[in-house]
Formats: sequence, structure tokens, C-alpha cells
Amino acid sequence: MKNLLTRSISLSLALRYLNPLRTFFSIITLICLVGVALGVMVLIVVLSVMEGLQKEIQGNLFAHSPHVQVCYKNDYGVREVIGDWYTVCDQLKKTPGVQSTYALIEDYALVDVQGRQRPCFFRAIDTENASQLADLQKLTAEGSADLDMGEKAVVSSIVAETLGLSVGDTLRIYTTRNFQEISHAYQQTELPLVADKHPKELESLKQWGSSLKKSDSGHLLASMADTDKAYLTMNVLLGARRRDAEREALLHMLQLLQSGEKVNENSVKFADDVAVQWNECLQKFPRGQRSEADMQCFKKIKELVMPKDLEVIGIYRASQHTPSPDLFIPLVIGQELLGYTDDVVQAVAVRVDDPYHVNLMMQPVLQSLVHLAPAESWILNTWQDRFNSWFELMQKERLMMSFVLSFISLISAFCIMAVMFTVSIQRKREIAVMKALGATPSQVVRVFLWQGVIIGLTGAVLGILLGLLVLEYRDVVQAFLAGIGFDPFPVSFHGTQTIPAEINTLDLFWQGAKAFVMVVVASIIPALITARQDPARSLRSM
Repeated sequence: MKNLLTRSISLSLALRYLNPLRTFFSIITLICLVGVALGVMVLIVVLSVMEGLQKEIQGNLFAHSPHVQVCYKNDYGVREVIGDWYTVCDQLKKTPGVQSTYALIEDYALVDVQGRQRPCFFRAIDTENASQLADLQKLTAEGSADLDMGEKAVVSSIVAETLGLSVGDTLRIYTTRNFQEISHAYQQTELPLVADKHPKELESLKQWGSSLKKSDSGHLLASMADTDKAYLTMNVLLGARRRDAEREALLHMLQLLQSGEKVNENSVKFADDVAVQWNECLQKFPRGQRSEADMQCFKKIKELVMPKDLEVIGIYRASQHTPSPDLFIPLVIGQELLGYTDDVVQAVAVRVDDPYHVNLMMQPVLQSLVHLAPAESWILNTWQDRFNSWFELMQKERLMMSFVLSFISLISAFCIMAVMFTVSIQRKREIAVMKALGATPSQVVRVFLWQGVIIGLTGAVLGILLGLLVLEYRDVVQAFLAGIGFDPFPVSFHGTQTIPAEINTLDLFWQGAKAFVMVVVASIIPALITARQDPARSLRSM
């Protein structure tokens, strides 16, 4: 009973000191309490919105991105196209936990809309996969995502806004494969002709062809010394930068040299048509005809993929904060843009039942593929591998935001500490009288400690309630702030009409507890200093 009474006295004095109607410093304390509440509120609102945004982005990624991407590589570790992708899909569907599979092609292209151009990243998907189209339809804000075998496209809202596209418009898409072919041909024209740069070497090869003599058996004979010299000349020419046509001619001439058979130490015999072929190859090295040779470089282009005119049938929601394709097109259109003559694809996409634990599916998926090719021939990339750095960056942003905003509560705690010091000086006589009447130092400490507990608990609870209130009416608050010219979460940033939020009970408790502890610690320091004062000296100094 005595301890309870002592505790009640400390509590009653703490409440008396906190009464804002009694002193000016109590009003300041009340302002600090509001600061603690605002700090907790801001932390809860920002962290809840960022977590909701992360969940929203993950949901969007799951809607249009493969959970696992299966690629094939050859013995040299180079990625190759998958020819029999139907068999691969059928094999993967047998794996427990696999929801669906579909073919996939991704690449960059140039999009032109009435003279406005921009590079875009497109994804060509198998339009026969109903689940993929259904997930894409959920993101579609205008039109539909009913892609079929026709020349259609679903574009992102960012591309639509940049190029002024709407549903029903037509865009023209140019493949980058054309640019690679043309760029290679243009680079060839910058190389000098072999005949202009190495005339002596070509003359030496011409003399070797003229030195061939027909034997009685019908074969052509050449001296070993001249043949060795021709080999050395060929090495010089093959080691220099040359055009593709000239390289093919040199390789053919090298094969002709290697076709010879040694007769004795002084001579080598060749087939009777070697001299004719040799002269035909030498004629492919014209001298002083650079313009004609340049035209031949462009004529060597195997195939130019013609641009495609695609109709925009839908616009899906995208944001600058989320990595996503600029265009979705049918698989057959993607194959045509990349110049694939056969029904081949770059990869096979796999969607699993639980994408958040996709790593558990890696081994079963790989086991199902070893029946088609060795395990080392397959490359498996999960959505976490592709977007891991991006999610880590977002997690660090959330952590840094929590750290920075915590300073609001910390500043309020320092202000409360300063108020407590001021109150201890102002109440110096009362404290001295209490100690003279027999109050122990712990009882004096409890007075200030109770003040910190009341302020911290009230501020934390009030901050949590205010945070929940703001989250409940976050769209109204955003509309109000946007109306006065300040929009903290613009639609172009998060890509949704409403601000996403994820309320985590553990976060609510943690932010409130953190603010409470800071305020209590800030109250203990002046309490300990005040409790050590000598009551007699304090009374004499008054």
C-alpha cells in the first residue's frame, strides 16, 4: 500500500506539472507531444504507402512478367533460340507447382507514330495462352488485351502519352536487326580494298598461279618454295582487316593451297582445275573500283525485315517507377521482326503457383528439362534475378525514409528534455521541500519519469490513430494537396488511380514503441540530475 501511495503521489505531481492551464512550459510540453504524434503519424503513413506501392508493383510484375524464364545455351555458353518449344512447354507443364507455360520473345525496336519516334522494348507472347492474356487484361486501362495472330499491340500508358497514342491508332515498328545489317555494311565500306593496300602481295599470288605447270598425268605442279611463299602471303592478307567478299575469296584460295599433295621435297601437285579457280578468286580483288565494291557490300545484305504497322487495341497502366515492356505484341509478329524463318523462340516463360517462393521451384523445373537436354544446357532466370537490384533499391529507400523521418520524433524528444530541465529549475523549491519532507531521490525521479511516460504514450497512441485516419482518407488528402499544387504521390509515379497502402500491425507497434522509448529516455536524464540536488542548498539559494 505504501509503494502504491508513493507511486500515486509521483503520478499526481506529474499530472499537475503537465497541466497546460497552470504554466507556460506545460503548453510547450503539449506542443512537443503534438510533435511526437506527428512524427509517428508521418512514419506510419509513408512506410505503409511505400509497402503498399511495393506490393502493387510486385502484383503488376507478376501480371506481365514470367516467374521463371527458361533459355537454352550451346556448348560454348552462347544463348540460342529454342526450336521445339512446344515440347519444352509440355514437359514443363508436368512439373508440380507449374501453373502455365508460354513462348517468349523480347527485343528493342524503333516505334514511329506520324514522325514521332522513340526506342521501345517489346515483348512478344503466345496469344494462345489464356491466363497470360487474362492477367494483362487486369492492367489494361483502355481498350482490351485480346491479342490474336493479327497485327495488333497493347502499349503502356507511358508510350501512349509520349507518342500521343489512343485505342484504334496505328504505329509503325522498325526492327533493330535492319540497323545491325546496315551498320555492318557501312563499316565494310570504310575498309580499304585489299588490291589498293596490298598490291605486291596480290601480284605475288598471281605469279604463283601462273607458275603452275601441267604434268604428264594431268595434274598441276608447283615448286615447294613458291607454295610456301604463297602460304606466307596468305597469312599476311588474312591477318589484315578486309571486307567480307574479300575474306571469302582468301579463304577459298587458302583451301586451294591446302588441297595440294607433296610429290617430293621440291614440288607439290594440285588438281587440274586449281589454276582456273585461283584466277577466278583473284578477279574478286579489283583495284581502283571502290564505289563498285561499296555497292556490293550493301547488296550482300541477306534480308531486310520490313516494318510492321500495328493497331493499338489497348493501353495498360504503367509507371516510371516500375520496369515493364513498352509494347505487347503477338508471338508471330515478334518472330517476323527478328527475322526468324522457322517457328523458334528466345525463351519459354513459366508461371508458378507461388511466385514469392519461386526459388523452391528451380530444382523441379530443371529436373523436368534434363529429359530434353543436359542440365548445363539450360539457363533459368527468376523474376527475383531480373528485378532483384530494383527491389533492393526500393527496400533501401524505405529504410532510409524510416531513418530520416525518425528525426522528427527525436527532435521532439530533445525538446521535451529541454522543457524538463526548465521545469526542474522552475520547480526547484518544490522539489527541495519534497526532499526535506523525506522524499527519496527515486520518488523525485518518478515524477519526471511519469511525465515522460504520459507524453510518450499519449504521443505514440495519438500518432498511430492519426496515421490510420490519414491512411483511411489518403485519397481525399492527396486530392486536397494536389488542389493546392503539391502532390506527394502523383499518378505518373505509381501508375494507379488510388494510392496503394499496406497497414502492417508490427510496423504500427514498432514506430509507436520507438517514439515512446525516445521520450522516456529524454525524461530520465533531467530527472536523474534533479534528484541529486541538495535540498538545503536549494532552499538557501531561493
